[in-house]
Amino acid sequence: MKQFMLPNAKAMLFDMDGTIFDSESIYCQAWVDTAAKFNQHFTAKMYDEFAGVRSAECYRMASEMFDASVDMQSFISAHQTSVAQLKIHNLRVKQGFDQFFRQCIDKNLPMALVTSTRREIAIKNFSNTDYLAYFDVMICAEDVKLAKPEPECYLKACTELNTEAMNTLAFEDSNPGALAAIRAGCQTIIIPDYLPIEPEIAEKALAVVDSFAQLTFE
Repeated sequence: MKQFMLPNAKAMLFDMDGTIFDSESIYCQAWVDTAAKFNQHFTAKMYDEFAGVRSAECYRMASEMFDASVDMQSFISAHQTSVAQLKIHNLRVKQGFDQFFRQCIDKNLPMALVTSTRREIAIKNFSNTDYLAYFDVMICAEDVKLAKPEPECYLKACTELNTEAMNTLAFEDSNPGALAAIRAGCQTIIIPDYLPIEPEIAEKALAVVDSFAQLTFE
């Protein structure tokens, strides 16, 4: 496995779904299962458009796909229940993250969680780990007006950490997330998860690697 040596940085910014947790497959399954319960056509391939997109926007997109007879509030409730049930036994930490995160802690690097997920759900995701205690800042869906791929969330994280974006390393897995970090001016490391990274986005990243296990500090 080829190693990538990270440049010095003053802060580390982490996306959550697909980056820290192997969760995109869970969301996909929940969409497919819930749509079937409501007699709607929705395939795993159709979920591609939803990967890395804020839930509220996904539900809006789905409302345009589904029959007008579907009560979206009932659908949303059923979908969220499905996600929660699937997470109980299937939410796993991505390869190499734990060891890498411990190194960041040892180096006493300021860290931010930058996620498109609502704060309540983000906190639940970390309930079986001690990671959340080490984040100095949490930027969640309700903290910004413009979702990824807009850079607002990463700019806000940098402001709250009192550092410039160019002096940070951002870790992302999706095209919208990576584009948000890049647009903010962060040095962006992409670890693809559910979908391949678009070439024009990959070209603007500091690096594209297979897992956190490939990353080493100077």
